[in-house]
Amino acid sequence: MTNNKIVVSVQASLDGRVAAEGGALDWMQVKDELHAHFVDVHRTAGMFVYGRNTYDGMAGYWPTAEGAPFLVEYGKVWTAMPKLVFSRTLQSADWNTTVVHELDGLEEYRRTAEGDLYVIGSPQLITALADRDLVDAYEIYVHPVALGHGPSILEGLSSRQGLTLTGARTFDGNVVKLDYSR
Repeated sequence: MTNNKIVVSVQASLDGRVAAEGGALDWMQVKDELHAHFVDVHRTAGMFVYGRNTYDGMAGYWPTAEGAPFLVEYGKVWTAMPKLVFSRTLQSADWNTTVVHELDGLEEYRRTAEGDLYVIGSPQLITALADRDLVDAYEIYVHPVALGHGPSILEGLSSRQGLTLTGARTFDGNVVKLDYSR
């Protein structure tokens, strides 16, 4: 058995939304300190795991990211990282990405990855993984905004799950990271 964890890493509004209505992400306040944190933490991952919509957004941005050095650096981390995309319709993808259609094979990827599997965004996938008790830890980055509508973390979860707060940290004076484990 591997020691690799499945870690949910998600940015959320104060009311638990991961995107505004229509999928807009313009409410996120990712500034220098938080970007640098993502570069440091995500470069140690063994694999990024996505649902189709989140993957499409990441693939449309990170391979050609420009601007501040940490944006360019995260783009390098993202393109090099092995990625797993769960999709019923996508058949193949670029950027070191494997497409799978069912959750059943996830344990094999956990076992063979060279580090933890980071599930980034992807609320439907997060709920499906939580329903199967596959999530080991949650990293929730809470932004100081309430959206009112849009997909939420763990929407439709089939049963209550108790978690333990293992850490908290503030970035750039406005985003709070909450660490939870099962």
